[in-house]
Amino acid sequence: QLYPHRDPNVELLIQQLATHRIVSAVQKSGGTQLKLVISFPNYGQAMLKPHEERDEETNSNLYYFSDFERHNAEIAAFHLDRILGYRRIPPAVGRLVDVVKEIKNVTTDRKLARTFYTSLGSVCFYGQCSYYCSMEHAVCGRPTVLEASLAVMLPDVSLATRKSWRSPWRRSYSRSKLAKWETQPNYCATVKTTPPYDEGTRLVDFMDMVILDFLMRKMNAFHYEAHPSGE
Repeated sequence: QLYPHRDPNVELLIQQLATHRIVSAVQKSGGTQLKLVISFPNYGQAMLKPHEERDEETNSNLYYFSDFERHNAEIAAFHLDRILGYRRIPPAVGRLVDVVKEIKNVTTDRKLARTFYTSLGSVCFYGQCSYYCSMEHAVCGRPTVLEASLAVMLPDVSLATRKSWRSPWRRSYSRSKLAKWETQPNYCATVKTTPPYDEGTRLVDFMDMVILDFLMRKMNAFHYEAHPSGE
């Protein structure tokens, strides 16, 4: 867990996420979709996701990992995680952000700054990433106000060490090749005899996260992180 049950600091943290002045906004490197790292005056940081409209529906013919990330799903995931008692998802809130005053005017990211433009009176930007960073997938304010989610950034690894593990049940990400768990009837038995799943509670803890992913309809989880104390 990231925080204790009924930790009073969580509510204070949520309030700060929703109200603290934004002093910097830069694009987070990597990933298929646009994400921004937001900084506050107290040196705290949050991940901003500004994607689809909340009533936008996914085309049912899209491949399973081609869906857009949704800011309201980020917020819902945080609350669902708390309801289930896992407390493994960083706190996330919804916030109205001024695209000009709180992103464009405070960014030091030149690549991000070059992607701003105005369309029919609305200020838009799209950043740079591998899939959905283009004018066809631009993020636009109304005319400058943008609804987004802000999620707390985990502490730097120098302060909170952690190790990344590949999910045994990751998808193949291939349109023709199946994953091992889709073709091997005894795959689960094999995992149970493979470190680190052959001792302790790692496997059942991982199953908790699989249940959470299922309830969220998250279908492309391919790795997870664990603190050394959980290894």
